Amino acid sequence: MSDSNNNRKPASSLLSRNSASSINRTSNTILSDSSSTTRSALLTSNNTTARSTTSFFNSNTARTTSPLSSRTTMSSDRGQFTPSRFPGATEVSIQAQLAGFRRVQEKQFDENQVSKVAIHSREVTEMQYRRFASFIEKQSGIVLGDGKQYLVNSRLSTLLIRFNIPSIDDLIDKAMDPIANKEISSAVIDAMTTNETLWFRDTYPYLALKNLILPEFAMQRKSQVRIWSAACSSGQEPYSIAMVIQEQATAMNKVDPSQCQILATDISPEMLARSKAGLYDNHALARGLSLERKQKFFNPTEDPNVMSIDNSIKQMVQFRQFNLLSTFNLLGKFDVIFCRNVLIYFNNEVKASILDKFASCLNPRGYLILGSSESISGLTDKYEMVRCNPGLAYRLK
Repeated sequence: MSDSNNNRKPASSLLSRNSASSINRTSNTILSDSSSTTRSALLTSNNTTARSTTSFFNSNTARTTSPLSSRTTMSSDRGQFTPSRFPGATEVSIQAQLAGFRRVQEKQFDENQVSKVAIHSREVTEMQYRRFASFIEKQSGIVLGDGKQYLVNSRLSTLLIRFNIPSIDDLIDKAMDPIANKEISSAVIDAMTTNETLWFRDTYPYLALKNLILPEFAMQRKSQVRIWSAACSSGQEPYSIAMVIQEQATAMNKVDPSQCQILATDISPEMLARSKAGLYDNHALARGLSLERKQKFFNPTEDPNVMSIDNSIKQMVQFRQFNLLSTFNLLGKFDVIFCRNVLIYFNNEVKASILDKFASCLNPRGYLILGSSESISGLTDKYEMVRCNPGLAYRLK
């Protein structure tokens, strides 16, 4: 009984042998059904690859090579490749599995590396931030102040890809040399300026223009009216002014639109390019523009989501790049100056200087219109306040 028990094979062992035998028969059948010429060609053409794969499996510690980094990386750090040996599997099919495994692992490696680089490079250092804040204030008058690193990081990060620069610190270094890197310097200053605007913003400045200022000019029989839209952003303000002038042309006391000139300036070349194009998408058109004005002063384009400003409005506005910190001597004289929601970004010294330069550019009894949260109190005594009900304007004394 004991000998009989010792000679009896376990059921699992018999099943394993039968399974293996069955797999081998199936494999032999598949191979025998295949063309010997085709099999020979496959084995010959993949001879080097097969040897490489065999070497991969025989190695105690498998390794893969990233073509992007040209560095050999231990696969134990990135997951272990385990081939799927299905019935009839050849070295060629296993090599295909390995190639797929490597592609996935290399993709994961690249994404992780890019993520690490992006996080590191998109943060300005404290010392560089202070240098940059001083540079921006000198170039544009904008005061960043303490704790605004997040603003620099968010606004400049997109320029890293555009100019293929690895870090914000490197970008700032280049921007601070505008002679050697004019395009980069201009793009950085452009990114740091605020370009928020909409049509007929706050409403009351345009009501004052229509109901108070233009009728006053008509009574004075002014032969020409010049209006300056300073820091015009993407063009909504000067075009809104032009619409008001066109609308009052039917009034009894009117100013001839053909005798009105609007100068629109901005520090940003990108914003000026958009303004000159006069093209606005549905999102921009929905911000402050009535349906009546949209139908009257805009034309459809080939793109159903974009409309163009009518030429009757567009031809009234001249666009020009200009920095409010520079001299105003070549601009000429104006009857009205719009400078809205701009002075709030400057320190008091710069505000006072700009307000005095505006005064030198205004014709006698000319008007200055600021943003609703801006005031000239304590900065200059060259203007008198005019209540427009609603809102305020400042008139040159």
